[in-house]
Amino acid sequence: MHLSEFLQNYGYLAVFLGGLFEGETILMLGAFAVHQGYLSLGPLIACGAAAAFLTDQFYFHLGRRKGAELLAERPKLRSYVERVNGFVTRHPVATIFVMRFAWGLRIAMPVTLGMGRMAALPYAGFCAIAAVVWATVISLFGVKITAWIHAAVGHLRPYEHRLIATAFVLAVALALLRQWRNRR
Repeated sequence: MHLSEFLQNYGYLAVFLGGLFEGETILMLGAFAVHQGYLSLGPLIACGAAAAFLTDQFYFHLGRRKGAELLAERPKLRSYVERVNGFVTRHPVATIFVMRFAWGLRIAMPVTLGMGRMAALPYAGFCAIAAVVWATVISLFGVKITAWIHAAVGHLRPYEHRLIATAFVLAVALALLRQWRNRR
């Protein structure tokens, strides 16, 4: 199966599944596919937002059910939670919108919110809105960056397979590195 055919058939699924682990990189790859005509912007945003929403829900409910255990077992997570706890406690709704853009604190913030007093239903509502805003911003930025690169480098189609493969390998490597660092 040719890469372009794979993208057209499974691109949205790949964005959703990849977005569960590495949001920005995967959405940027999706934006490249939008620019090249393989995917459409609306479904790309929807898949990215759905993955972000589910990830945030997972960490919120993990914090709600196992927060104290997690902090006892993972001192690094505890230090992150302690770092954001004051802001999260004072500004829970703002935290939901900020956490999508706070690289490096995306696990600590929903865990902290889950350990706090915010009810699950309002969290889910605000989280859904924040995920759509985030996915829209990242996707549009990715399309714009791709257009700038296209204009600067020329037509990318002869290089697209290498670019996509390289970006995919980097995304997987970053996700694995993050998982490895979190487990240490």
